[in-house]
Formats: sequence, C-alpha cells, structure tokens
Amino acid sequence: MIWTITETLLTLSRWTELDILGKVTLMLVAGLAVSYLARRRPASARHLLLAATFGTTLALPLIVISAPELAIGIPVPRASSSAVSDIGAITSSAVVSSQWGNSTADQPQEARSWAMPSWKTVLRLVWMAGAMLLLLFLAVDIRRLRRLRRSGIPAPELRARMHELAAECGIHRPVELLLHEDIPAPLTCGISRPAILLPDDARTWTEDDLRRALIHELEHVRRADWAVQLLARAACACYWFHPLVWVAWRRLSLEAERACDDAVVQGEESTDYAEQLVSLARRLSKGPLQPALGMAHRSDLSTRVTAVLDASQTRGRASLLAAAATFGVASLVVTAIGPMRAVAQSAAIRAAASDAALFEAAERGDISGIERLLSLGANVNARLGGDGSPLIAAARNGHDAAVYLLLDRGANPNMPVSGDGSPLIMAARNGHLSTVRLLLGRGADIHMPVSGDGNPLIMAARGGDMEVVEFLLDRGANIEQVVPGDENALIEASASGHLPVVKFLAGRGANVNARVWVERNGNREGEWRTPLNMARKRGHGAVVAFLQSAGARE
Repeated sequence: MIWTITETLLTLSRWTELDILGKVTLMLVAGLAVSYLARRRPASARHLLLAATFGTTLALPLIVISAPELAIGIPVPRASSSAVSDIGAITSSAVVSSQWGNSTADQPQEARSWAMPSWKTVLRLVWMAGAMLLLLFLAVDIRRLRRLRRSGIPAPELRARMHELAAECGIHRPVELLLHEDIPAPLTCGISRPAILLPDDARTWTEDDLRRALIHELEHVRRADWAVQLLARAACACYWFHPLVWVAWRRLSLEAERACDDAVVQGEESTDYAEQLVSLARRLSKGPLQPALGMAHRSDLSTRVTAVLDASQTRGRASLLAAAATFGVASLVVTAIGPMRAVAQSAAIRAAASDAALFEAAERGDISGIERLLSLGANVNARLGGDGSPLIAAARNGHDAAVYLLLDRGANPNMPVSGDGSPLIMAARNGHLSTVRLLLGRGADIHMPVSGDGNPLIMAARGGDMEVVEFLLDRGANIEQVVPGDENALIEASASGHLPVVKFLAGRGANVNARVWVERNGNREGEWRTPLNMARKRGHGAVVAFLQSAGARE
C-alpha cells in the first residue's frame, strides 16, 4: 500500500500537468471537506471557503511553473529506474550532472520530423482544446448578458426604492436597475458597474416581494458574487474534465444564493420569503432558459427553501477579518505546496544528494550550509568524480573559513581524488597562498603527488604564482621531485612560459638540464622532456633564451 502511494506520487511529479492536477485535486478535496465540516456555520462562511478554493486552483499552475522547485525526497526500498532519473532533483541546492546524452537530439532530423506525437502531447492538446471551448462558451455567455443589459429598460419608478435599500445594505456605489422581458427571475451582473435585471412584470409585484428580491440581489452586489462566479467558471473551464471542480462550482453557487437568502430572512418573514422562492421556481420552469452565468439554479430551490424555513440555521455575513484570514491561509497553503515535487530517494541516493549538496556549499564557501549538511550526516570526506571532495572544492576556491571548518570536522587534508588532485595541490595551482599556508599548518603533505595532477610545487609553477612557489620551497618542497605525467616544477614552468618562475627556480638550484622520460599511451614509445625542449615546443622564445644562457642544452 505504501509503495503504491509512493509510486503514485513519483508518477505525478514526473509530469508537470499531472503534478498540477494532483495538487488541484488536493485543494478541491480540502475545500469541499472543510465547507462540509462548516455546515453549521453561516452560508457566507462556506461560500468564502469555496471561493478561496477556486482561487488556489487558478494560482497553482502559475506557482508550479514559475516558483523555484522544492524537491521532497520520498524513501523507496530500492534504487529503481525512476529514482535514478530523479537524482538531480533530490535537493534544490544539489546539482548532479547527468552522464547520459539526449538521444532524441542525436537522431536524424528527418526521423524526428515524421515521428508520431506522444500520448502526453495528445492529452495536452485535448486538455487545451476542451479548456478553450469552455472559455469560448463563457465569453458567449458574458456577451449575451451584456446584450440583455444594453437592451434593458430603466425603471425610474423603482430606482428610489432600490437606492434606499442599497444604503441600508451598506452599498454606496451606483447600481443600475433594469427590466427585461427575457429575464424569468432576478439576476445580478457586472463588477465595476453592477446592474440588477428584473423581469418586465416587476412593476406589478407587491411592495414586499419587490423589497425581498432587491435585498437579495443587492447582497450579491455587496459580496461581489458575480466576480467570484466568473473566476469559478474560468477554473471549471481550465479543469473541465475534473468532476470535483463542477461539484465545487455547484456548491459555490448554492452557498452564494443561501448567503443572500440569509440577508433577506434576517429582516423579513421566512415563510413569506419561502413562498416567493417557490413562486420563483414556477417562473423558472415556465420561462425561457436562465442565462448560464446566473447563480440561481432551479434544482437548488428546494434546498434553499428548506434552509430558509430552518430556524436553527446560523445566519450572518462573513467579516472582513474572516475573509482576510481565509484567503491568507489559502495563499500560504498554495504557496507552500505549489513548488513541492516528490522525487525518489533511496538510502544511496539520499547520501549522494547530501554529499553533492555539501560539495556545492564548500565550493561557495557557505559556512552555514556546510554546518547544516554535516549535522544531517553528509560525509565530510566524500569523493565526487569530476569535482573532488568538499575540502578540495573549498581549497580550490580559496575559502579559508570553509577549509578551516571542514578540517575541524574531520576532513582529510591528504585525501587525493584522481583527476582533481588534493586540497594542497588545488590551492597551490590557483595561487591561494593563505589556503596553502593553512593546509600545511594542518598536516597537508607538501610532497604528496597525484598522478595527472602533479604535486603542490609543480602545480604552483605551472600556474606561474611566484609567491606560492617561493613559500613552498621555503617550507622544504623538493625542487627536483618528478611526478609521472607532470615532470617537475622547472619543466612545467618552462612549458607554460612563466619566465619569472623559471628564473626563480633556476636561481634556487633547479637543474636546467633535467630530463624526464614520458611514455605515450602506456607503451614504451615516448619522449624525453626537458625545460628547454618543452619551452621551444610551446613557442616561448624568452624562456628558451634564458635557459640557454643558464647552460641548458639539447
């Protein structure tokens, strides 16, 4: 069971669209569950929860795509293929280079141009097509409402009454009141310039019926329900195939109507209003189709009537503080889970990721990062092929504080890594004198060679750093030490064309006629290398002239 859940999480994380859908599903389930648990609370509170839920579904894709990824390791019993493929995402600071090329890029262009689209591409296209179609329907509905509004008839005889009720409801912006023969029941539309549309026969309604209808619609205006409804419909279009999004939308619409019903019932007789709702149901059944953006659904009227007549129902408006807290919590939740991505993390991969992260922290000289990773169990003497070790990384970049900390935590100053030298070799090669001094003071071997990376003096001479060369010689470095493949200090300085270092080494007694046999390709064929022939081969005329003046011969 646990392994099945793990596999599901890993599958979702490997495809961005599935990752988004999984998180959207989580938010919808949470929103519907919390709204159900709040069934004893006012309808306005439940509507607020569902509105925040729809806000998170729209914000999630933006956060998943744009926010820096936060990888969450999922322990697995063994290093599966999926685990290996996700090793680069185990930690946000650890970058593990892939050793595999892009096979698709290596294929001939002709073969790729005729390839059938993958099933992922097909599903993406179907998803996008459905979303675009429903957004088009939404645009058509909005256009239809705009036409109804433009063709509506002003009702000046009702306007004064509406303004009076608007003031009582706390609405201080202008609200347009229109009559239309194609409207079977009252509805509200508009965001910046709201309007209430009433059936054409509203002039003949009783004073009480008109007042209750206007209070209900004005409450929609005060709560900005139409804007919320548009956002919810946009979310339904984006996730058109997800059943929970439609369930949440129906619940949102119902709770909006019930919240406005509560505003009416608090100042009116509930039985009279229930009768008016029943009459509204008859009008909807006999009249033309209600605009799709209307919040009232004929099938919900029985639920609304029951709630209106239920004296035990808690009623009231949601406060601004409650609204701010709800949307604040929703923002925190979606911001927290949006960047998260599940990745496979076996014991071996967790160790590799931790060591890679330690290496990167050492390379940056990040003291707090080094301390944190070591406290989590990272190996201070880990070897990373092609990168060295944490101590080598810190020494190579001259981060003395990091070198000191790693040494204090048990880093071996004489641990070589093939192809990356040793801490002292790397510090000397890059001219970090203070790091060289620190390492020697903590037990680094001044003569330790690494095949292919010479020794500290040879690398300092190759780099042309006079101060480091002089310091190493003063500390007892063997000026004639030979490392196979890297000859000796004078030969390397001559081959690199560092005339001041060549002169200094010769002045300190280096043999200008030193000869080192270098084999080629591991066989007996090779060549003798000397300071003079290497300087001549590399075209360093000034070095050649000096060596000849100092007695160098072929």
